[in-house]
Formats: sequence, C-alpha cells, structure tokens
Amino acid sequence: MRFLRRNVHSILFVAAMATTALPASAYAAGEVVFGCWGGASQARFQEKMLPPFEKANNVKVRYVPGVSTYFTSQMQAQRNAPELDVVCQDDGPQSVARELGLLAPIDETTVPNLKNVVPAALGVDNIGVGYGMLAMGIVYSPEALEKAGVEPPKSWNDLADPRFKGRIVMSSIDATPGLFALLMLAKANGGDVNNITPGFEKMKEVSENVIEFTKGADFSQYFQQGEAWVTVWTNSEMARFVNSTGFKLNFVYPTEGAPIVMPMLNLVKNGPNPEMGQKLIDYLMSDEMQTFFARESRIGPSNKNVVLPADVAEGLTYGDEAISKLDKPDWSVINANRAAWTERWNREIER
Repeated sequence: MRFLRRNVHSILFVAAMATTALPASAYAAGEVVFGCWGGASQARFQEKMLPPFEKANNVKVRYVPGVSTYFTSQMQAQRNAPELDVVCQDDGPQSVARELGLLAPIDETTVPNLKNVVPAALGVDNIGVGYGMLAMGIVYSPEALEKAGVEPPKSWNDLADPRFKGRIVMSSIDATPGLFALLMLAKANGGDVNNITPGFEKMKEVSENVIEFTKGADFSQYFQQGEAWVTVWTNSEMARFVNSTGFKLNFVYPTEGAPIVMPMLNLVKNGPNPEMGQKLIDYLMSDEMQTFFARESRIGPSNKNVVLPADVAEGLTYGDEAISKLDKPDWSVINANRAAWTERWNREIER
C-alpha cells in the first residue's frame, strides 16, 4: 500500500483512463455501483454475497474490480460526477481519499448496523467503516524453532535478537508489514509515530537478522523452503496460508501491541445512489455477512454481535481480548511522513 508521493503519481497516471473505466450508461434508480477487490474476492461477492441483497432490494449491483489506490484515482478524476457509490479500500489508502474530500459520512439512520461496530473499526467522523479486523504481528514456525531449541518471539524487539540471525524475512517499508514493524519498533523503544528515530535505530539491528527485505508481503515460500523462521504478517494472511497448505505457523500479539489492518467500506461523496449505497454497506455489516467474511475470507468480524464457532474463530482477531491488543495507527501522520521515511529507509536500512 503505497501512498503519498506514489499515490500522486498513481492519480496522474490513472486519471486519463478513470473517466472511461465504467460504462457511460445513465444510472437507473435500481442500480448501485460497487468498487471492490478483484480475483477470488470478486467471485465471493458476486456469486454468494450480493445476489440476496439484489433480490431483497430489487436492485442491480454493478461490480467494478480494482485496488485501493486505483479507486482513489478514479474518484479524484470523477470528483464532479462520480460513477461509484461504494468502494472498498484498506485503511491506509482510505485515509488519503478521506483527506482529499472524496468520501462522505455514513448516516447511522440508514446504516443501523453501524451501532454494532466496535469503536476501533469506525472511520473518522463516520467516514468509512472497517468490515473486517486483521492484526499485524509476528509469525513464526514452531517446528523450526523447536528443532533449533530457540524460544519464540514475544516482543517487537525480539526481531533484533541474535537467536534469529539469518532467519527473518520481512517486507520493505513499501509494504504495510515493513512500515508497521518500523512503527512498533519505535513504540517499543520510547518513540512513536511522531518520533520515528528509535524505530530506525532498532530496525538497523533487526536488519542484521533479515535474509531479505521483500517488495511484497507473501512469505509462504520462505517458510516452506525452510529458509525463514520468523516474519511480520497479518493473522488473516497467515491463517489462509495455513488452511491451504497445512503448514503450521503461530501468530504472536507482541507485548507492545499489534497494529490493526482494516479493509473498509466507504460511501463515495456525491455518488449517484447514496441511499442504496448505504443500504449495501448496512447489509455487508450484518451479522450474517460478517460471519461469512470470517469463514470465507479469514478476517475477524467488526460487528460485535457476531458469535463465531470455535473452528472459524481460530486464528482471527475476534473477541474483546484480541481487540484490546490492537494498536490503531495514525494514518494522517503516516501519510504526511511516509515519503521522507522511505528515503531514510533506503539510506539507512536497505543500503
């Protein structure tokens, strides 16, 4: 999730195509346009989740696949005549769209399920709502550590411990795991988002243990090949990997906390069908759909009324105890500083 300078370039690059990205047909009262993820997520939405909503509301949901930064670019280009009603965005890029004035507050009277959302998932001024909760923490291979006679990590500072020398794989600052590791190392050493230097100092020590700083956030091959013992990853991504491969990994909520990662549903400012857009958001925040997200997408529900069976809840951010360990990043400060942090990272960490 790159934003700031990268997002500006993205806006300029995509602006020309954004105005023609959707069909130019007039909007009927019975249509709502939903911009969300492609791939397997799109299939789940269109095949299983959206048809009951369409039938109940006598409406057609037109699905537009894309990623967070693309939707920001599209909304920017179409500011005066938006074609989208609702967009999915991760919380980082969402904060950029919010600060650009591209999103509208959600009305609690039209979205009654908003009152059931845990506070951590509510957007600033009710602009956006997290439809799932992921935790970014430390992931390790219990088999590898047991075989080596090494104690599992408990703190973010453990990433710098020599017992993990040459056994850590981690994202660069270009991806969220690397960024959040930097922020939490700052917190663990007396700093914070406004004083990032302690994080950089500790990250220099961590880098001595890192096999590779990757440009992505898929670490599965490193574990399967036995190269890595430890990484920084979300519990959701870890759970999907474990479920699909049977390869055992454990997730740690570090003692200093685990940053929250949220996919969010957002109402587009001045969208053509705001009432139906908000009804769609309300539907996706319902107990039934939140349970579906947990089961199929392996993300913790943000609707506090949802009760998950033990087999579904396993490994998810679910319940008061897990949520209490979450650390909510200040994206406004991050966005203002990320370009400078990236330059510093390139000078000091990945030289």
